[in-house]
Amino acid sequence: MSSFGRGRMNREPYEGMWDFDGGCAPRIGSPDQTMLKTFTLGCFQWEKRARGSGLKRGKVQYRVRGLSGYQPDVIRAHETAERFCEAKNGRTDQ
Repeated sequence: MSSFGRGRMNREPYEGMWDFDGGCAPRIGSPDQTMLKTFTLGCFQWEKRARGSGLKRGKVQYRVRGLSGYQPDVIRAHETAERFCEAKNGRTDQ
């Protein structure tokens, strides 16, 4: 199972691990191909599935907002979401 974290949290998820995703968020370094002006990255915790096999995304508990057409803001939003998740996971070193 891989993380929804857009390749930023390069670890296998575990129960309680914080991660982030932005389905409509532009990727860092790619040209803006969306008509949307803003995007959000949702930070969530991984939870056990009800039947006990595997993990699922929990509810989004924190959002980071960014401007789609402005690459420095896209980078800032991804870095902010990553720092938030790392702090919640107890990892502040990079």
